[in-house]
Amino acid sequence: TWAEFSYTLLQGYDFLHLYETKNCIMQVAGSDQWGNITTGVDLIRKMLNKTAYAFTMPLILDPSGKKFGKSEGNALWLDKSKTSPYQIYQYLYNSDDSKVIEYLKVFTFLPREQIEEICAQQKEHPETRIAQKTLAYEVVKDIHGKEEADNAVAGAKAAFGGGGDKSQMPTVELSKAEFDAGVNACDLFFNTKLCATKSDARRLIQQGGASVNGNAVTDVKAVFKTSDADKDGEFVVKAGKKKFCRVVLK
Repeated sequence: TWAEFSYTLLQGYDFLHLYETKNCIMQVAGSDQWGNITTGVDLIRKMLNKTAYAFTMPLILDPSGKKFGKSEGNALWLDKSKTSPYQIYQYLYNSDDSKVIEYLKVFTFLPREQIEEICAQQKEHPETRIAQKTLAYEVVKDIHGKEEADNAVAGAKAAFGGGGDKSQMPTVELSKAEFDAGVNACDLFFNTKLCATKSDARRLIQQGGASVNGNAVTDVKAVFKTSDADKDGEFVVKAGKKKFCRVVLK
């Protein structure tokens, strides 16, 4: 397409402009930008008879071969208002076994010997997910500090039935008055943003992937009232195995 064709030209001209105005002699990027950068290198050589350089690094990919980033919809932000420490923890905790050791080497400052030891333990007892736990904890700790990392662990334990602190789970506040009257199951999963639409919520329930306070929800017409809350007067709503939310009534 014209957009694909012109993009490389514009990127090449951009390198030329930076070379002339900012004395930029090298561009550094992911390996997918090699063609764009070398177009600039060629343009600088032909127009200015000067030498410029390209330096690229292998992309970090997920198990499906997609790169991490905004365009793929799987970006992790350092700003906690965009990606909370808990969301980073949970995302990395769910890393595939085929990628987790690579991620430990790339995203953490752990010594290689320790990573190799973790790798051996993971192979012997994959059910412990020691590599995923270490990866998630270390990354959150390095970005947001030890306290936030500990909070993320506590939230995960609470969400998956191992004790922990529910206050560290992703939380939304919903109207107590609405629960006094009764809230439909589809509305509940939609209002907690676990489902993008009420139709998605309906499908989730029909496919057996919904639960509230540890109990499966199988009826799309089910209604939840204040009296159905747990001992803390709250709800823990789960969509599938990985998405969940704590509901506080106000």
